[in-house]
Amino acid sequence: MQAIDKLKSDIDDWVRRSGSQAGNREFDSLRSTFARSVPKVPDDTLAALFTTFLSRYGSGGADGSAKAVDWLAGVGSLLLSDYDGTAFTKDDWEEIRDLVTIDSGDIDVDMLTYVLGQALEHGAL
Repeated sequence: MQAIDKLKSDIDDWVRRSGSQAGNREFDSLRSTFARSVPKVPDDTLAALFTTFLSRYGSGGADGSAKAVDWLAGVGSLLLSDYDGTAFTKDDWEEIRDLVTIDSGDIDVDMLTYVLGQALEHGAL
């Protein structure tokens, strides 16, 4: 099983377990799972990603929550250098670019290069 497949499976399991009433404990569990899947991502970058995810998750009802989960899985695929083709908007790409450059001095150079290369290809640079 590829790392991105494992991450997506773990996220799907989290969605099934947490249901529509996810609370702090469930979000902490998801963050831990995500962090283990992308160990080369600095803590400040993870914090920024999860702040964005939680903002997206909390807006727009069930549809917004599902889109936020898809966004997180797509970002995970980028951080694993295995982009899954998630349909990000130009604004999404710009936001992802900004999020991964928060700790550009601490983030893995190959990962940063991959994510910024994808952002460039999608018109966000």
